Amino acid sequence: MSEGKNSAFALKAGGSGDVTTSHTLWKNTKGLPYVASAILYRGQLVMVKDGGIVVACNAESGKPAYQERVAAAGRYYASPVAAAGNIYFTSLENCAVTVLKAGSEKPVVVALNPELGERCSATPAIADDSLYIRTATHLYAFAVK
Repeated sequence: MSEGKNSAFALKAGGSGDVTTSHTLWKNTKGLPYVASAILYRGQLVMVKDGGIVVACNAESGKPAYQERVAAAGRYYASPVAAAGNIYFTSLENCAVTVLKAGSEKPVVVALNPELGERCSATPAIADDSLYIRTATHLYAFAVK
């Protein structure tokens, strides 16, 4: 483990055996989150780091589109989720949800919702036009009437 390095990368499909050299399309080792997984949506690989820093990279080239502090402050354990052209980021301590427009070259905040006031480490779920968020003591469902 001491030799492990945090990285995000893209590989060409196919091949067998060690394809590290022959099939690596790109590799990034900076701007990576501590816990939350990345999401691939609308041509971008998008990640959120502690402090509310959102990093978006072009999925084909790995080139950064942006790296900016646009999500709610705090730590992030929940992975981002996406639907209807937006990406949803949920902070750990107070469960604030930041919504960004997906696929843009610069971050566009669609909504910064009020904090729910509870710890939220679970990744939200989206189903039937509803956003489900599980906090330490509640399950919330958000939908348009």
